[in-house]
Amino acid sequence: MLQANFLTDCPPDSIEWCPVRQDIFACGTYLYNPETTTRAGSIYLFQYNSTTKTIDTIQHQTTDGILDLKWIQCSSDSTFLSTVTALGQLSLYSSNDLTKPIICENVTNDQTIALAQSWLHLTNNYVVVSDHHGYLTICELDNTNGLRFSQSWLAHEFECWTCAWDKHDPNIVYSGADDTLLKIWDIRDCKQAVLINRKHTMGICSIVPNETNQYELLTGSFDEYLRLWDKRQMNKTLKEIKLGGGVWKIRPHPLNNDLLLCACMQNGFVIVDLKTLMIICNYKEHGSLAYGCDWQYNNPVNQLSELMADCMTEDIATSDNKKLLSESFIASCSFYDKTVHVWKQQT
Repeated sequence: MLQANFLTDCPPDSIEWCPVRQDIFACGTYLYNPETTTRAGSIYLFQYNSTTKTIDTIQHQTTDGILDLKWIQCSSDSTFLSTVTALGQLSLYSSNDLTKPIICENVTNDQTIALAQSWLHLTNNYVVVSDHHGYLTICELDNTNGLRFSQSWLAHEFECWTCAWDKHDPNIVYSGADDTLLKIWDIRDCKQAVLINRKHTMGICSIVPNETNQYELLTGSFDEYLRLWDKRQMNKTLKEIKLGGGVWKIRPHPLNNDLLLCACMQNGFVIVDLKTLMIICNYKEHGSLAYGCDWQYNNPVNQLSELMADCMTEDIATSDNKKLLSESFIASCSFYDKTVHVWKQQT
C-alpha cells in the first residue's frame, strides 16, 4: 500500500534507509545526456513522516551521476554515506552535510564508470568497487579518513554490475558481470578466481552473502531468476525462483533473512519468502524500471519483543512474517518516471 511519493530531479537508481535514524533515507540519481555526453546526478536525504504521510527533503546536493550509495558505520558514533559515481569516484559524506564530501577519490582508471561498492562488513574500513570495464578495486579507509589504494585487477571482460564482500571471511570477495559469470576471489592472490560459476544465462546484477550462514549466498540476474547457492557446492542451486524481471537488487529483511525484497526492473518490486519460495507481494505502483529498494531499519529489541508475544497464540513463522510485513516500511525508486515511493505490504 502506497504511503507517500516524491518526484526527483534526475532518474533515481539507488536508495537506502539510514541505520541509526529510522525515519531517514538517502537516494541517488543518474542522468546521461547524449548530446553533451555528461552524466549528472544528485543525492537526496529524505525524511519520511508517518503522521502526515509525506516524504520531506532534508538535503539535496547536485553531483556527478550516482550509480550506488550505501550507509556505513565506522564506529558507534560515526555514520557516513558512501557513493560511487559515473566519473569513477568514491565519495564519503557526513550524514549531517551533503554539500561537501569528506573524501572524494578516483577508484577506477581513466574515469571509468563505477557501478557498485561493498564495504567490509566486520570493520567498514575496506571497500571493493566494481566498474564498467570489469575491474575490481580495493581501497582502505585510514584513521584520518583518507582513502588509500590497495589493489585492482581485471575480474571480467564486460561490465561488472555487482560486487560483495563475504560476511564471514575478510579475504573473500564475490563479483558478477554481464558475461554471466559469478566469480569468487581470494584477495591475497587475485591472479585467478578461486571459483567461476557459469550457471546464469544472462548478466548477474546482485550478490548478497548470508549474514548468519557462512556458506550461503544469493544472486539476482537479468535472466529474472533469484538463486540461493551453497558455495561448497556451486554446480547447482539450493533454490531458485523466477520473478518476472531482471533481479537488480536483493534486500533481506533486517530481522528475517528469509524475507527478501527484490527490485525486479520490468516487474516492479517483489517480496519473496525464501523458506517456502513463495511470492508474498508484487508491488507494481511504479511506472518504470524498478531499481532501488530497502527495508526501513526498525528497533530490533522492540519488534522482537512484540513478535514473541504474538507467537504465543499463532504459528511462529506465519505470525513473524505477518507482523514484520505489517510494520515494515519500504522505500523504492523507479528510473524513467523519476519516482520515489514509501510503502508497505498489506496483510
